[in-house]
Amino acid sequence: MTVLAAFFVTSCDWFVLDNMDDYDATVCGRLIDSETGENVLSEISSQTGSFKIIELGWDGEATQSWNVKNNGTYRNNLVWSGDYRMESNDANYYPIVTNFQLKKGDNEVDFYVTPYVRVLDHTIAYNATTKKIEATCTVQVTDLVKTNSLEVRLCAFTDNFVGSAFNNCKNDAGSFVKNVEFDKDGKATVKVAIDTQDSGNSVQFKYDRVHYVRLAALATGTNVNTGARYNFGPTYSLRLDGSEPVVYNEW
Repeated sequence: MTVLAAFFVTSCDWFVLDNMDDYDATVCGRLIDSETGENVLSEISSQTGSFKIIELGWDGEATQSWNVKNNGTYRNNLVWSGDYRMESNDANYYPIVTNFQLKKGDNEVDFYVTPYVRVLDHTIAYNATTKKIEATCTVQVTDLVKTNSLEVRLCAFTDNFVGSAFNNCKNDAGSFVKNVEFDKDGKATVKVAIDTQDSGNSVQFKYDRVHYVRLAALATGTNVNTGARYNFGPTYSLRLDGSEPVVYNEW
């Protein structure tokens, strides 16, 4: 009889609703270049597009990954108010660790970081004579001492997630320059182009469509950016009809 009573007590407990509080906060923000104030642009793939978050005050520190949009912003609508730590050790900026607090309701938290390299003063256009998508940019490494290798690429893809991981023209020899030499200010001007007539690019240019293009730069050094995370310029959409490319910003 005692066993049966215990069974009924235990089984009734199975139907008790979880009494934990629901999420009571939201948070959004930007990854900001600490020198220029501009967003540090990202890509959706790999560690480049995420950072780690740990909620403080617990015996065990469980780690979450929060994703970053290509335009350098993030949003999480399902969080609890409390104290947190942000850690980012393998993204496209120098590692940081910083604490922050979320109150109940809406929060805006920006993280100030230093990208490995900046893509500046860029132009992208389709040349109807050469039938190439041509780009010129100035790149600037942020630490001359720590950087010993610099590469620039022009990426093209069939949707807005274009980047180093989504690039249908990565084998086009004219679309990238490796071992770029930079001056005493860490700057270099680079020209790259994608040949729309190259058979190796047929996946991208076989059909009449909108093409998404983006400049990417990779700065590495000894024990620096060992994950080879690229920094980026804005994403553009363009057609091969001579019209001006348009900055894509529907993130």
